Amino acid sequence: MKGKIYHICEDEKFINLAIQQFEKVFPNQNIFIVVKDDKVKLKHVKDYLSVREVNHESLILLKNEVEFSDLVIFHSLAVAFYDLVIQLPKKIQTIWLCFGFEVYGDSKYFNESSLLAPITQSEFPNVIKKKSLKKKIKNALRPYIRFLNPKLGYTPVKMKQKAFKRINYLGSSFLEEYIAVSAMIKFKKKFFSFWYYPLELIVDVTDSIHLSKPNILIGNSGFKSGNHLDVFEQLKENALSVAKIVVPLNYGSQHYINKIVEEGKAIFSDRFEPLLEFMPLADYNEFLKEIGVAILYNKRQQAVGNTITLLWLGAKVYLSENNPFYPFLKRNGIIVFSVEEDLGKPNALESLTLDQMQNNRKILYGLLNHEKLAIELQQEVERIYE
Repeated sequence: MKGKIYHICEDEKFINLAIQQFEKVFPNQNIFIVVKDDKVKLKHVKDYLSVREVNHESLILLKNEVEFSDLVIFHSLAVAFYDLVIQLPKKIQTIWLCFGFEVYGDSKYFNESSLLAPITQSEFPNVIKKKSLKKKIKNALRPYIRFLNPKLGYTPVKMKQKAFKRINYLGSSFLEEYIAVSAMIKFKKKFFSFWYYPLELIVDVTDSIHLSKPNILIGNSGFKSGNHLDVFEQLKENALSVAKIVVPLNYGSQHYINKIVEEGKAIFSDRFEPLLEFMPLADYNEFLKEIGVAILYNKRQQAVGNTITLLWLGAKVYLSENNPFYPFLKRNGIIVFSVEEDLGKPNALESLTLDQMQNNRKILYGLLNHEKLAIELQQEVERIYE
């Protein structure tokens, strides 16, 4: 890689992991452009030498700075990035590292109802906003009006489509998710493999397995896609001997969080322990050491970092079979369980054996150790310029 690598991102906690990895492999070649409002201070991204802060209006000027040998990586495809994506010269290679919200949060690409289990769907039905007749007519006429007046801007929907089309590479941690997103956007992109979560950056790989695991963890956030109520229903008779039912709810929809706290206390009484405040990573990992069973009922790729941490620490992890991360783990030999098929079995809440825990550690380290991912990252970038 002879040129620079421009990273376009927002102030997200994952970006620090990306900075560390790219700087390890391509030192002093990275420029992380963090797009934010001028008056807002960085909350998540640390003040590395490679970090530059810009506002939304000045981001487009970057197109004049990028050269032929440079690479532009978009960490997510936020609305604020569309203009730059579309206007970058065609000779510039671009990578979109998909965060998920770009497609899963857009009804034109994904039906959110398919993420919800029956009880959650009943309690939190989707509210579909119908377009007014005036807006429908306006949208229908817009292509013809734009033909007569080329200066008329594109609609946000059209801008997004043009941004998807312009991207050269679609980046994901694993092939199953790349295939799922490609099908949704209906554009065939080259695959770029990148993991935000090297083991050494999220867990202490030298720490031994903690064998006392009396607690159950449900979900990873306060969004309805976690299907907490459906899990509660399955567990209310089977979890009587569990010490604590731990439910992370430190971000998400406040209305949903309030409902989950109310129902959790009603069903599990004082054994219910909602986590409503953020915890430093080291403290959170200590907390997770006592989790014997973790149930993450997301029907899409979510909580990958949490799942890896829980598996490394020895938890028995349940995922939805609709989550692309589930078949990825299964095909690599990780011992992981299905919410749909396994959670109702008599031994569902029994912890893994030590042998099973060690199996998962061995495979995870082989897949996700820092050195291996560094080699793969170098190969992925160099492949672009072959």
